[in-house]
Amino acid sequence: MVKIIPFKGILYNRKIIKTLNSVVAPPYDVISRVGQDEYYQKNNHNIVRLIYGKNLPWDDSTHDRYIRSARYFEDWLKRKVLIRDRNPSIYIYRQEYSIPPHIGYIHREKGPKNGIRNGFIALLRLEEFGKGNILPHEETLSRPKEDRLQVLRRCRANFSQIFGVYSDPQMKTDDLMEMEMKREPLVNITDNEGDRHRLWAVTDVEMQNKIISEIENKKIFIADGHHRYETAITYRDEMRRKFPDFTGKEPYNYIMIYLTNSDAEGLTILPTHRLIKNLPSFNKEEVERKIEKYFSIESFPFDKDKGDEQDKRKEVFKKMEERVKKGHIFGMYFGDNRYLLLSLRDEGILDEVIDCSRCKEWRMLDVTILHALLIERILNIKEDSVIAQKNITYATDEEEVIRSVEKGGYQVAFFLNPTKIEEIKSIAMKGERMPQKSTFFYPKLLTGLVINKLD
Repeated sequence: MVKIIPFKGILYNRKIIKTLNSVVAPPYDVISRVGQDEYYQKNNHNIVRLIYGKNLPWDDSTHDRYIRSARYFEDWLKRKVLIRDRNPSIYIYRQEYSIPPHIGYIHREKGPKNGIRNGFIALLRLEEFGKGNILPHEETLSRPKEDRLQVLRRCRANFSQIFGVYSDPQMKTDDLMEMEMKREPLVNITDNEGDRHRLWAVTDVEMQNKIISEIENKKIFIADGHHRYETAITYRDEMRRKFPDFTGKEPYNYIMIYLTNSDAEGLTILPTHRLIKNLPSFNKEEVERKIEKYFSIESFPFDKDKGDEQDKRKEVFKKMEERVKKGHIFGMYFGDNRYLLLSLRDEGILDEVIDCSRCKEWRMLDVTILHALLIERILNIKEDSVIAQKNITYATDEEEVIRSVEKGGYQVAFFLNPTKIEEIKSIAMKGERMPQKSTFFYPKLLTGLVINKLD
């Protein structure tokens, strides 16, 4: 049974912080170094100082960014820049958003895609993956988990929500949220992308219990935040060893989570593309010959001087979308004034390169095929090695991917179609995990709207 509970969230004090959008930020893992500087400059109390602090040249074991995050947090609480809610609450979070054409849907010709996503924030009782009703869908990396563990140990707080989805085809939870959203919101801000974020605190115990009862018998699929969830398990186990007389009700047994209905229309999943670098003796002609053994290759040359690059790019992505039901198809770019479209010739080859002990749904994923056949077999990047983390970079912005290859920092890029929510659920239910960065749920949740302190 899934256990969620209300909590007394910590929020920015609006008497001190007059402009809330100057102190919030996206999750740490989508903030670039440039973005980090920008958030630092926005406001001395921007949440980035807590979730993604800067490294300084003189840092050592007694003074580093994790220690600074804890000191900032303690200071902001002491000076009431951050204040705790008086009543335990479940927080309804509504996002009204648009997706720019160059992110995820570059082949669209009708402009941005608009959407509304409703969900709520509560505390979720931790349980081991695979032993209950909380299911992961992606593999994780070691370095991000160690980083998040240091933040958690020092600050003893959840600054960002993990992102979970559940199935409610009758829309019962959505109806409950709609009732609460008739009131004036606690938070109402617009971010730098023009997306609107609103937050309501549900303090009525009867309404809280209705929401809780709708969730307790459902499966929760972790959409985003796998590293933070696994980190919270590690921290919980550390605390239980330290205090063996635990009851299970201690705050470290819970994690802050945002939950949304996968059957509602506002759930958007974007593809995460792959950029490849640091390959020794890289020869694109040889790579292309190896690829041709398994894929039909269509070439889309362009001449930037003639201004036809955008048209060719749109054509490639449009064909990727149109053919997604007919087979496995990928886009590819060497940075040599042509886009390539790769269509798998025969699914039979997959039995040779993909672990047959895995379920069929996992073996038929585009992202699985990309990694097993193109990245591992052809490029010889072993996914189970630490070295792979030095060879592969992930990005959702096609413009960014293309520029990165053209600047010479990367040798080749692969473009994918989005993973479907049905595929995510099916694989998670069978106890499998997709390769890391298989999905990108959009938009990201703002960090800094509400904080959960573990005390």
